Amino acid sequence: MIYGEIKDIRTYKGISEELDKAIEWIAEGKYLDAKVGKNVIDGDKVYFNCPDSPKTKSEEEGFYETHKKYIDIHVVIEGNEVIGYTEDIKVTKEYDEAGDCEISDGKTKVYIPLDKTKFLVLFPGEPHMALIKKENPENIKKVIFKILAK
Repeated sequence: MIYGEIKDIRTYKGISEELDKAIEWIAEGKYLDAKVGKNVIDGDKVYFNCPDSPKTKSEEEGFYETHKKYIDIHVVIEGNEVIGYTEDIKVTKEYDEAGDCEISDGKTKVYIPLDKTKFLVLFPGEPHMALIKKENPENIKKVIFKILAK
């Protein structure tokens, strides 16, 4: 996991060529005018999703997800979100290869606040719960970059 300020994101270049492409898109603010749905940068190797009207919720309403093939970079454009992180999970829905996602329950160990100044990189195998409310539920705008891990 990497958590930091968007203004410092170029610090993390050099991990992989694909990750560098996503980092440049973020550093240059190219995601700010994202269309809802999948936004392609480099085919299925590097792209980002812009969900349609995501809303934060209580932790009890959420679930943990883990990926095996893709690195995620979460970036909020408008509003506030908290992402939960844990390593102690109980799988509730087995891994779906097409969606690259395994669903689990778990007890949150770390709460990571996101707003338009922050980013969060999650690597394959790192369970996370998105869209936890900071205080009250709110509609937010965010993008999730997907980078194929090698």
